[in-house]
Amino acid sequence: MRSVFRDGEGHLRNGWKGLGFLLPTVALVGLLLWLWTLLPASVKPFVPHSFLAFLGVLLGTLGALRLERQPLASLGMSVGRGTGRDFGAGALAGVVLVGVVAICGWVAGGFHLEHAANAQVAAVVKAAWLMLGVGLFEEALFHGYLFQRAIRGLGTFWAQVVISLLFCLAHPFNTQMEVPTRVVAMLTTFLAGWMLGLCYLRTRHLALPVGVHMGWNWFLGLMGFGVSGKESHGWWTPVFHGRPEWLTGGAYGLEASIFCVVVLSVALIALTRWKGSAAPEPRAMPRPDEAPALHG
Repeated sequence: MRSVFRDGEGHLRNGWKGLGFLLPTVALVGLLLWLWTLLPASVKPFVPHSFLAFLGVLLGTLGALRLERQPLASLGMSVGRGTGRDFGAGALAGVVLVGVVAICGWVAGGFHLEHAANAQVAAVVKAAWLMLGVGLFEEALFHGYLFQRAIRGLGTFWAQVVISLLFCLAHPFNTQMEVPTRVVAMLTTFLAGWMLGLCYLRTRHLALPVGVHMGWNWFLGLMGFGVSGKESHGWWTPVFHGRPEWLTGGAYGLEASIFCVVVLSVALIALTRWKGSAAPEPRAMPRPDEAPALHG
């Protein structure tokens, strides 16, 4: 049994570390989301459930790191001089990417946008606040401790494959969607997970992927498209022209459009060629019961 739980040097395998992080974290997130339902209706808008979900992941992460005697900054979850710059650049990139997808769909005659009747600035700001929480939650969960221990155990490529698959499967896909649309939506979500993983790998910090995640979701909602299948109301409302769903994304949103696959593929090529801005990591002496970190 030693070989199942321990490596050749007697250290706990990274797969078990990841599982030991994931199970209590999911329980914590579930508990906090249940507590959110007990909040007064007047308080809920100021405390989006996504921030409580992020708090659950943060607590699970701190617990796992405490066992390894590692700081939170070792996962790229810290506030430094470049954090705001990377976050801002990521948010802008997310807006540009989804904007290009929308332009492609519009040029192809799939839809046009009409100004929403009751558009309010407060609703747009609220949506940005909500999507910030979503970005923090999902990036801390998928590209924080779990992803980085997967890199140690599997190497960068297979860690990307596994985490991107988990990222894809964690998103709901309506069974009533047409099969081609569902396939495109799943492929897009997988590619998005890979892109966000590359954003971390090129900077060794979560600020860039959080920014991309937030900017992407927020601009989707601003244009009135569905965000991963969830209905949204923004400054505009898309009016579809009866073209195939796999072209426009339909009710699911632009993430089910074939143009999204193309745009994300181009983004992946660009990120792969980019050398990144990550500073060389200092060598740290491992604990007696901790294997040295292996970075892909």
